[in-house]
Amino acid sequence: MKKQVKMALIGAAVGMASLVVLSPGATAQQAAFPTLARGISTWSARAMDQCSSPNQTVSTAGSPTSGCLQSNGITTDDTLGMKFAKLRVTNRGRIAVFANGFTLGDELRARLTLRVTKSANTLHPPHVQKVTFQDVIIDCPAAPDAFNARPNGSVIGTADLATCLGSNNGLATGNIEFVDVSLVNALTGNPVAVPGVLR
Repeated sequence: MKKQVKMALIGAAVGMASLVVLSPGATAQQAAFPTLARGISTWSARAMDQCSSPNQTVSTAGSPTSGCLQSNGITTDDTLGMKFAKLRVTNRGRIAVFANGFTLGDELRARLTLRVTKSANTLHPPHVQKVTFQDVIIDCPAAPDAFNARPNGSVIGTADLATCLGSNNGLATGNIEFVDVSLVNALTGNPVAVPGVLR
């Protein structure tokens, strides 16, 4: 009986040790990259300030019972007009913007938050491994350049992802996640448009 208890305790200890060894921080699992991701293309909705403290009672059926009056200017843009905007990023690293409803003199940039994973040389130990880099936020095209509104109110332009990344241009290849995407007013940096739909 004592021998069985002793064996059970040893088994439990081994099991606990294996849990420690196999914890996510100790041995992170790596997932395979997709075999095909040709690019992203998104229409945009107007960027609004978040409603963090509802102060309006709403009686429309199918809606929450409280909300905020539309607000722009705290975190989003309230100066530029907009009829529509579309953003595309290809797997060749070309960023294209097509928009309308703006005024001559308006300037836009694409703001992208990227999370890139790629094979890289590591030093400890020296090896080629898949590395995920810290998220990086870029405005594209980089200042002082911008997508400029034409006299007819349209904005049409392209930029290169690697150029926008500057000294980190190696992040233009690999498994590139677009964690956040927006079009911003180049003069203020405030978001004008974000991926969305109008129904």
